[in-house]
Amino acid sequence: MAGSPYVKSLFWLAAFGGIGYGLLIATTPSGEKLERIKSSSSQSFPTVENKNKQLFMDQLKKSANVTDEIEDPTKKQN
Repeated sequence: MAGSPYVKSLFWLAAFGGIGYGLLIATTPSGEKLERIKSSSSQSFPTVENKNKQLFMDQLKKSANVTDEIEDPTKKQN
């Protein structure tokens, strides 16, 4: 290839672009795989929101099991 550097650059750009596009198409996961990945990852790694919800529910259960009476500060003991 004794041609112009622009022709060489265009050739290499087209060649590597085609290879990249081919790899993109060949490695694209199917819809089933995407759904399986989404469902497994959501259970494995809880989000911050889910952690906060779980913490709130744990505290709510803990406070519901408390049998001590809460003293009313407005009432004075004689």
